[in-house]
Amino acid sequence: MPEVLSPGAKPDGRRLRGDRTRQLVLAQAIRIAASEGLEGITFGRVAQAAGVPKSTLQVLFKDRETLQAQTLTAGAEAFAAEIRKRLPVDPDALERLQTLCDAWFDLVGAGARPGGCMVTAAAAEYRARPGVLQALALEHRERWRSALLSAATAAQRAGALRADVDLEQLVFEILAFQGAANIRAGALDATESERARRAVKALIERSRSGRGR
Repeated sequence: MPEVLSPGAKPDGRRLRGDRTRQLVLAQAIRIAASEGLEGITFGRVAQAAGVPKSTLQVLFKDRETLQAQTLTAGAEAFAAEIRKRLPVDPDALERLQTLCDAWFDLVGAGARPGGCMVTAAAAEYRARPGVLQALALEHRERWRSALLSAATAAQRAGALRADVDLEQLVFEILAFQGAANIRAGALDATESERARRAVKALIERSRSGRGR
């Protein structure tokens, strides 16, 4: 949480410089992770890319795993912010679910992001590697799953989705298609991403009730 300054107090210049450097470093770390995964992040690589001494990273992040974890969180937050920008101001229940899915595919589509969704990529990268990074990747993935499930639940309660639709299964299949699309994220040929997008649209369409058609 940002520090609340007393009236008339001056910001700590050293802290402000540290925050700016941290953001610069994380931006470069995200760029590296997009093409090489979190395992591609090292103090040396990131320091060179950001144009700062390696010792600065050691002060800011202490160790490599902390840098990797903060990179994942920063990447996840940036992706979520872009999703929110694409949501209508006051969407109805079903429109929110559809827009969440479309926004995800828009961001992961050809050329948009070389590594696609960092959370989806990290969950796969650390699927068999228990530890802090695996737990963090799964935590961020669960937030996205919960957002989709919340939107689907609201749509079902509003009568836009059939009462007999298994929402957990619906969201599982949406995530499965997104995972398949993320493998080819950034590829010049967007065929697989578009197939996955159409598959998700078809899933939602088959789940709709007759109301509002």
